[in-house]
Order: sequence, then C-alpha cells, then structure tokens
Amino acid sequence: MAGEINLMDPEFEPTDEQLIGLSKRAFAGVGAEHDAALAHLREKIRATGAQVLAELRARGVLKGT
Repeated sequence: MAGEINLMDPEFEPTDEQLIGLSKRAFAGVGAEHDAALAHLREKIRATGAQVLAELRARGVLKGT
C-alpha cells in the first residue's frame, strides 16, 4: 500500500487503489441497508393496500375477493 492516507492534506493525491479501498469501506453497508429499506417499504405498501381493500369492502364498494 502506498503510505498513510491523510484526507485533510490538500496536497494528498490518493492512488486509484486507495480510492477504491476508501469507497468500498465507505459504502460497505449500503447494499444491506437498501435491501432492508425496500423490504420495509414493500411491507408497508402491502399492509396499506390490505387496509384500503378492507375499508372499501366495509363500505360496500367492493364485494368478495
């Protein structure tokens, strides 16, 4: 590896390898968090849809199904 990384130094120019390593560490948990957020959103949409359908049936707007 090419020495110490000092992002506070305006003269520091990271190598491509250092930039790749930094970005991998910075975004390491993003994929899992994104998947969890999508799962939560899908569940919320499913629950809201079920609630709306139940309310429409209760009002007599929808029958059956």
